[in-house]
Amino acid sequence: MKSVIAVGMLLTTTAFNNVYASETQVKTDGGISISILDGTFSFDLGGRLMIDAAFYDEDKNPLGDGTELRRARLELGGTFFKDWGFDLDVDFGAGRGDVKEGVIYYKGFKPTKIIFGHTKEPFSLEWHTSTKHTTFMERALNNVFLGERRIGIRTQTSGQSWSAAAGVFGESFKADVDKEGNEGWSTAARFTLAPLHSKTRSVHLGLAGAYRSPNSDNEVRFRARPESHITGTRYVDTGTITNVSNLGVYGLEAASVFDAFSLQGEYIHTDVSREDGFSDVAFNGWYVYGSWFLTGESRPYKAKNGSFGRIKPKSQKGAWELAARYSVLELNDGPITGGEEKNITLAINWYLNKQTRLLLNYIIVDNDQDANAKGNAVGNDDPNIFQMRFQVDF
Repeated sequence: MKSVIAVGMLLTTTAFNNVYASETQVKTDGGISISILDGTFSFDLGGRLMIDAAFYDEDKNPLGDGTELRRARLELGGTFFKDWGFDLDVDFGAGRGDVKEGVIYYKGFKPTKIIFGHTKEPFSLEWHTSTKHTTFMERALNNVFLGERRIGIRTQTSGQSWSAAAGVFGESFKADVDKEGNEGWSTAARFTLAPLHSKTRSVHLGLAGAYRSPNSDNEVRFRARPESHITGTRYVDTGTITNVSNLGVYGLEAASVFDAFSLQGEYIHTDVSREDGFSDVAFNGWYVYGSWFLTGESRPYKAKNGSFGRIKPKSQKGAWELAARYSVLELNDGPITGGEEKNITLAINWYLNKQTRLLLNYIIVDNDQDANAKGNAVGNDDPNIFQMRFQVDF
């Protein structure tokens, strides 16, 4: 009897394997992707590792040379019943599990996609270009107005040369609602257009807007590192702005790619409305940068979500890129003296292959007198920063 059962189990297992083996695909181009039953079910495994070092030519304040595991992410994704999917991106770089992307989505209304969970507000070209593919080690100063990912619902759709997205959000999963009372909320939308879009040439235009209502504390604060993450110093800092009723955030973005050359820039303006007789204030920040691939590659543009993607070197010796950025953040207005910072960043990037690269950044920082970390640093400090990153993603 046992022999009969064993033979039956063997035959059943063999039959199952024969049926599904032909319908199972495994791809290892970078990460690991497994799909079953013609894509009805799939599972993707990926990640990224970014190791940084920074050296500071200090002016008036100590910054502290050092190293950092900037990102150590494990990325999981998958599809079930063809139209449903999930993405989970956890960063262990700070020594703990920090959820970045954590969503469930529905894509049955193609090309429209509905996303539920912890994700980005639809805002900004640089914010929506993955850190795996950004030209510089850190995003520009005006990224301070975007904050963190939030829990909410977002819908996005696209055509051949445009994209649109909108959503309603609460706060980050890390917000402590037990201490703050009612949670803050926001709504945001972004539209992009690519009047020219080809493999090596493209023009991108975009605009975005967001309305935010703070939590029960009615407070907000803007502050930014000098485009270097290893130092904890934030020269420009508004401090806590009280009696805030709402915020309006507006963004303009543009980019162009012509073969090996590209230009990109963004402007973000933030209005802070206050109640109980307190003065309204407004802040802004912008950047512009250019890049040139000495080895002839082009930055690949993705019109369906208005962002840039992965560089694929033409040669086995890799690709070389030179880039320069000028960025400004202005946090002075009325009674708020958060300071003004202007940075020039020069970059050399070596793409060893399509998933490994070495980045070198040299940053020239120019702070005004009010950029004093709310009294915790000496103002008008103008350090120079040299930093580097070794990066692998899969």
